[in-house]
Amino acid sequence: MMDTVDALMVLLFPFLDTIPFTMPRYWIFRGRLRIPFRYVVLVQFVLTAAYSASFYAVNLGGYEAAARWTTILRYVFMLAYLVCAFSLIKDTLPKLLFTWLLTLAWQFFVMGNANFIESRFFPDVSGRHPYLVYNVARIVIYLITCPFLLRFFLHTVRDALKIEDPEIWRRFWKIPLFSTLFGILYCTMTDVYAFASWQFLICRYLMLFGACYVSHVALRVLEISRSRTQLEESLRYADRSLLAQKKQFDALAVHMDETRKARHDLRQHLAVVKSYLEHDDKAGLAEYIELYQSQLPPDTWERYCRNDVVNAVVCYYAASARDGGIAFEAGIDYPDGCPVSSTDITVLLGNLLENAVEACKREAAGGPQTIKLRVKRRGSSTLLILVDNPCVTPVMFDGDTPLSSKREGAGIGVESVREIAARYGGTVQFEQKGGAFYASVLLKLVPDGAGETAPAGEGAFPLKQ
Repeated sequence: MMDTVDALMVLLFPFLDTIPFTMPRYWIFRGRLRIPFRYVVLVQFVLTAAYSASFYAVNLGGYEAAARWTTILRYVFMLAYLVCAFSLIKDTLPKLLFTWLLTLAWQFFVMGNANFIESRFFPDVSGRHPYLVYNVARIVIYLITCPFLLRFFLHTVRDALKIEDPEIWRRFWKIPLFSTLFGILYCTMTDVYAFASWQFLICRYLMLFGACYVSHVALRVLEISRSRTQLEESLRYADRSLLAQKKQFDALAVHMDETRKARHDLRQHLAVVKSYLEHDDKAGLAEYIELYQSQLPPDTWERYCRNDVVNAVVCYYAASARDGGIAFEAGIDYPDGCPVSSTDITVLLGNLLENAVEACKREAAGGPQTIKLRVKRRGSSTLLILVDNPCVTPVMFDGDTPLSSKREGAGIGVESVREIAARYGGTVQFEQKGGAFYASVLLKLVPDGAGETAPAGEGAFPLKQ
């Protein structure tokens, strides 16, 4: 029969095996959980309690039973935790495998160091209390490595998970695979003296730091490449925006010249009107006024909002749509002093409207096409951007991300929209239904303000003309 200390160490063993490593993984994906995070924690503790009870039952059979069943029990529950993660997290399989393998490499590192300390320095204590030194060593090593590894997971890895490119992730998840497989195979060893060797300890360090370093370098290279691509795209849309603004300013200058000329000629026209009145020639006066009105410059100016950058972008794509025989409707309530940068709003609107125009041109044979743009404020803290366009051709999705028709995986434009929305603490939603494609973007104008989820396909909103 086990004494109190040994019984507590046996019950603690499974909790140290799992909870310190599963919780950071769920925290990384906390925005994509199927159930609230607090319920995830409850599920993990219930599963770990079952693991702890099973492990306690095995150890009641003595040393031989524990030696025979510990590794098997560990792997059975490892699979159970893996299935649980795939069930509770709404994301792609490669991303889940990537994070799971990295946390597993961290877990094996902690276990390996604890095995080394126990076998090399405290073999006698371990003989009397089999799990005491091992558990204490795991707690100490975890606390030492926790600040560094958590920073790596909560910054580098979490930022990388925002990348929506299935082709990249089909390759990336294999980076930590091989070092983790090495750790799994080493767990089958029963020779305690192997754990006491410096070679074993060095292998564990190489396994963890190799997996983390290679992952870090690969993710940084990808981030640099992605940033460069997005910068090129931003410049492309900025050039379009400048071109659109130049066209508007040139047209405005012509309009002003015509207006100035009309005002200058008004004195002569008034003299002619006076002459008609003096001769009581009403018919001639009516004919002259009708002729004069036909020669006046247009008194309307296409302006969707007071922000020159937004107005220029919208005018550019409105003209592009109308040139293709596509109707364009817009209702824009863009706030003055909006914290969204000119570059970001140019790229965001440019991507959404360009995709809508291209989609309508592909659907041109299906009848009249109309693009609807709405930019609405919700309170003082959020900005909602909705773009709807007809789309009968089925769009392929990877989760909630539409795949590009020009390249494999998600389009660069979609990734840019998601990146900009994430930068402002917002959300993006794409949906195809009822023969239409709906793009919804919600941006938070106040960093810590409460935002609302943008419903896709909110086509019933009245347009502000």
